[in-house]
Amino acid sequence: MKYLLPVMAALCCPMMAFCQDITGLWKGTIYNDSTKQSLEYEIVISKEKGKFTGYSHTSYVINGTQYYGVKKINVRIAKDGKIVMQDAKWIENNYSSNQHKNVIQLNVLDLASAGEQHFMDGLFVTNQSKGYQALTGRISLKKEDPLLAQAQLKKYLQANDDNLTAVK
Repeated sequence: MKYLLPVMAALCCPMMAFCQDITGLWKGTIYNDSTKQSLEYEIVISKEKGKFTGYSHTSYVINGTQYYGVKKINVRIAKDGKIVMQDAKWIENNYSSNQHKNVIQLNVLDLASAGEQHFMDGLFVTNQSKGYQALTGRISLKKEDPLLAQAQLKKYLQANDDNLTAVK
C-alpha cells in the first residue's frame, strides 16, 4: 500500500501532456550549445481533426539588424508524454546566407504547469548534413495569453494568412 501513491504518480505523469492543452502561442528562448547564444523563439500550435501542427519563429539581432526565420512544424505527443516537434518546411527568412534545406530541427520537450502558467522545456538537435555540423541545445517556452501577447510570429501569421493556406 505504501507504494501505491508513487506508482500512480509515475504512471500518470506522462499522461499529463495528453490532458493539457498544448495549442496556442508559446514564447521563450532557444539556446545553442555551440555558439553559447540564446535566441528568441516562438511557436504557435493548432489542432485540426485530432492532428497538431504549428509554426516556429526564431529571431536575433546582429549589428542592429533583426533577422528571423519562420518554419512550419509537425507536432505530436509521444507515448511517454513528451511533446515532439520537427521542422516540416521553411516558410520565410531574411538570413544573410542561404539556409540548407536538408537541415531539420527536432525538439523533444516536457510539459509542466505551475498554477495557471504552462511551460515546455527540453532539448533540440539538428541533423548533420553536407557542410553543416549537427547542433544541440535547450528550449524553454512559456504559454502566452493570446489576447495580451505581442508576438512576432503572431503578427507574421496574421499578415500572411492567405499565403500560408496553400502551405497547410
